[in-house]
Amino acid sequence: MPRRAVSFLIALLAVLLAASPARAEAPQRLDNQFTDASGWIDNRAPAENAVQDLQDKTGIQLWVVLVDSFDGTPAQSWTDETARLSDLGDRDALLAIAVEDRSYAYSFPDDARISDKELAEVAEKDIEPALRKGDWSGAVVAAAEGYQDAASGGSGLIWAVLIVLLVVVAGLAWVFLRRRRRAAAPAPAPAGPTEAELSSRANALLVELDDDLRASERELELATAQYGEPATAQFRSALDEARRNVGEAFQLRMTLDEKPTPGDRSKLTRIIELCEAADKRLDDESDAFDRLRDLESRAAEVADEVDRRRARIEAAVPGAEATVRDLQARFSGGAVTAITGNADQIRERLAFAADSARQAREALTQGRNPEAALAVRGGEQAVDQADHLVRAIERAATELPAARSAADGLLAEVTAETAAGRAALTGGGEVPPGLAAAVTGGEQVLAEVRAALAADRPDPVAAVARLQSADAALDAALAAARDAAERSAHARSMLAQALPVARAEVFAANDFITTRRGAVDYSARAALSEAQRHLSRAESLAASDPVTALSEAQQAHQLASQAGQSARVDVQSWGGAGPYGRPGGFDAGAFAGAVLGGILAGGGRSPGGFGGSSRRGGGGGHSSGGGRRGGGGRF
Repeated sequence: MPRRAVSFLIALLAVLLAASPARAEAPQRLDNQFTDASGWIDNRAPAENAVQDLQDKTGIQLWVVLVDSFDGTPAQSWTDETARLSDLGDRDALLAIAVEDRSYAYSFPDDARISDKELAEVAEKDIEPALRKGDWSGAVVAAAEGYQDAASGGSGLIWAVLIVLLVVVAGLAWVFLRRRRRAAAPAPAPAGPTEAELSSRANALLVELDDDLRASERELELATAQYGEPATAQFRSALDEARRNVGEAFQLRMTLDEKPTPGDRSKLTRIIELCEAADKRLDDESDAFDRLRDLESRAAEVADEVDRRRARIEAAVPGAEATVRDLQARFSGGAVTAITGNADQIRERLAFAADSARQAREALTQGRNPEAALAVRGGEQAVDQADHLVRAIERAATELPAARSAADGLLAEVTAETAAGRAALTGGGEVPPGLAAAVTGGEQVLAEVRAALAADRPDPVAAVARLQSADAALDAALAAARDAAERSAHARSMLAQALPVARAEVFAANDFITTRRGAVDYSARAALSEAQRHLSRAESLAASDPVTALSEAQQAHQLASQAGQSARVDVQSWGGAGPYGRPGGFDAGAFAGAVLGGILAGGGRSPGGFGGSSRRGGGGGHSSGGGRRGGGGRF
């Protein structure tokens, strides 16, 4: 080869190497307390000494990791997930720095002796100034020294505490001497947590237990398919009992939200008791369930099954996308909005499942069976959610046209009822109370719904809801003029249309919340729980009491619609201004999708199999089971 060509190739290679992007790293398990694979710190001795001094004087073990990039993952989520993978416990903190991203985050245990305010002050005054200068070692030293000062409080504070203690002791002695001949007054009972604190605790438990129930239910389905109903009956019983407890707790929460009154402590306490009872019931069976499934020994088999299911779902994605486009062209409303982003979410879950299967196989080759079991469990959950998302599209393709047909039937029904009501108003006989208003309202709804359904992209679900409401008002007003048999026959006819629509709305809300539960708060879950309760009651009463069943179905539809709308607001808030800081929120890759779906949790809750609180929180041999606190930013 001519010398000039060789020189050109060498120069080209140098340019390509110089222009190569920063090496991005996914969240990882840290093997050492100080990780700097790219060698950003030339002399690590000062930083290592400061970290050791922090541990010697405060007991806080600060782990440090420097990477080129967080791989497109938000800094806090990357750091929290690395802390989880590394089994960091309640005396372990983590500082993560992405040099090329110019971003960092820290993750501290909940029960550390340093407050959130002090953590933020150390970040602002100690860590960030060094980072802005590119002094990576100085940033670690500043962090360690700042945490040490915050944890120890400084000598001045110690003297102040001693002085205060002396004053208190002297004051107590004076009081004792003065009142030693008086009868001691009974000590007041401790005030306990405030209602706001109880409410916050109740809401957090509701979200956690709802997630646990969803994960446990799917784990139970897998185990039942493999071993049969008899082998899993005890776990089904535990799950049903826990679900009843959480359902009652959600019902109480809805009551409190609808009619808040002073002195609700007893109801909040009852919610907490119900959630803790459900949590314990699940945990009591978790070890036995793990022995039954034995994922550690079956990790390779499960990884193969994850890949097979992933391939089947991938083949269905183009058809699902085409279905969504068709529905968007024909219909509008919340039912369409709920599935609009499903295709992207399916791809994110499938990418996460593929990566989980790969990690499981790598762990198995190195003899890390527990890590392989966790990876395949995450892969199973990811393909499950992808399957949910596909089936949600398929259901919408069936249910939206069905809702359109139901709207036509209700139009005819409400038209007949308004005509009957108008005849009663002009017939000269006794006019039932409220009939005039019901007829006028029904005629207005009929006109508006007909106009809405004539549009290019109608919302049949909203049309059905409006017609059902008008029909209920007319039913109530005309009830006095109907005998019991006629009311029952009418309700049975209406129920045939209302029940499928209510069932579809409940399923749609459940699918949406299940596959986005990492972002959904308690209020949407509570509304869905109540919708499911009313739907179950409607189905059980359909044959024996169609009048009550119709009312229950209408309540289920209303609550499910409320749950879906509330959940969509939660997800939009999470995506736009939440932890990912990106409009829409769904462009952070498979990891972000796993966090959104609750497969991974960057905020302290971690996914698990069958069970409750034993599946959440710390590790590292000295965990208290709590969550972690974080912070950070750009520099």
